[in-house]
Amino acid sequence: MAKNRFPYLLGHAEIAFLYGVERQTSQLWKTRGVLGEPDAVISGNPYWLLPTVLGLSEDGSREVDAQRLKEYKAQIVGGCQVDDPAELPDVVGPKEIPWIFGKKYMDVYQWRVRKSFAPEDAVVSGSPLWLLETVLADAEERGRATVQEGLDRIRAGEREQIKPRGRKPSAEPKPMPPPLPEARTFVPGEHSADDVAAFAAELLEAGFSLTVRPKR
Repeated sequence: MAKNRFPYLLGHAEIAFLYGVERQTSQLWKTRGVLGEPDAVISGNPYWLLPTVLGLSEDGSREVDAQRLKEYKAQIVGGCQVDDPAELPDVVGPKEIPWIFGKKYMDVYQWRVRKSFAPEDAVVSGSPLWLLETVLADAEERGRATVQEGLDRIRAGEREQIKPRGRKPSAEPKPMPPPLPEARTFVPGEHSADDVAAFAAELLEAGFSLTVRPKR
């Protein structure tokens, strides 16, 4: 049976490689909106189609290295160009494969370690990816049962999504803190210890910290 062709997908590592920049630069393009939302998210990782990535050079501010583009394509054996995300074949990563078999992630990981699972169709930005048809053909050959619910999820476009980084933003804005009281100076002969104690008590009750720095 002929091997299905894998689409040209790129992560931040491949984008940086094509444009001769650091990987962080590609991530910065995404943050600044130069690089749009990913065309696909698989196993929590973002991927873009080749036409999307090449489109970054249209304004003339950056240029794809032709030799690097050739080298990238050579890494995707039997690769093919897809122009529209809606036309992408079903591609899965390590976090979706357990859905297919009703297994845990470590079960599938052990299959891979023991080389009792189909080799990945491509490695993109360090992550292995498979065509769904590759996984199903391998399952049939090895007599492994699949779970229809998991297949339905994948064919419906469901994938493990990107986990948000950093703190979750609060639903309500924090109230502004109260203004600091005006500083006061206590002079021997003009003020007593009771005056100092009363002012200190007022600050502490209001929730302020108090530092005492004596002056001559």
